[in-house]
Order: sequence, then structure tokens, then C-alpha cells
Amino acid sequence: MSFPPDAATIAVRLQIVDDHIRFESAQDLDGLMATFGAEPEWHNQAAEQVLRGHNAVRGFYAALFAGFPDFWLDVRRRHVAREAVIVEGILGGTQRGEWMGIAASGKTVEVPFCAVFTFEEDNLLRSEVVYYDRLSLLSQLGVLALPG
Repeated sequence: MSFPPDAATIAVRLQIVDDHIRFESAQDLDGLMATFGAEPEWHNQAAEQVLRGHNAVRGFYAALFAGFPDFWLDVRRRHVAREAVIVEGILGGTQRGEWMGIAASGKTVEVPFCAVFTFEEDNLLRSEVVYYDRLSLLSQLGVLALPG
């Protein structure tokens, strides 16, 4: 692909990312999973975890939505690169159920994130690579006490 991608490719990719975020915010698992291509990956950079395949990615989101039934995203910036769309923002919600082995705390979290979306040839998502402050998240949930 030439750099920069042509306007039509950029528009399609931005729409896929916008749809993905809209479905994620609405907790629409079927819609969300439809934004991924044939062999999706979800990278949790803070936990050094890579999930591969539709079942693993869907399971991650199902657990996230069960743990944070009011999960939300606030996108602040989007960037288009040759091979990716990068999104920066704030994510949050109130932990009302178990999540990643952490018992429901009833606490509300809000942390900055950066997500890098890469694409298949058909412009569906190949991967979502997410960066966030895990220490801040665990502190806000009451799992860790930070000094100071």
C-alpha cells in the first residue's frame, strides 16, 4: 500500500474503527466482533497478553462488559498512519462484577488509553493493540495502594 493510504481506504478504515468503538460502547458483542477480520488479535499491552481468534477476543469483551456494565469510551484524538488508525482517549466504568479475577468493587475507574488498530486486506480489523495505565486502574479499583 502506498503512503499515505488513498482517501477511500482511510474513510473505510475510520468507519470500521468508529463502528468498533460504537459497538464497544453499546456493548454489542455481535456488532463489535463483526468489525474484526478472519484471524483477529487483541493485545493487552499493560498485561503483556495477546488474545487470538474470535472466541478469545469475544470472551475478553464479554468479561469486560460483565465486570463493567456501564463501560464507556471517550475518544479524544484519532490519527491515521500507513498501516493503522490510532485512537487516544479515556475509558471507564463502574466495576459491578468480577473482572480479571478481581471481585466486584463497586468502584468507578477512569484511565487514559491508546489503541492501535491494524487492518486486513478487506479493511476489517486484524488487531487492536491497547495501551493503558494498569497501575492506575488497579489502584482505582482498590487492588493496590499507591504510596503518597
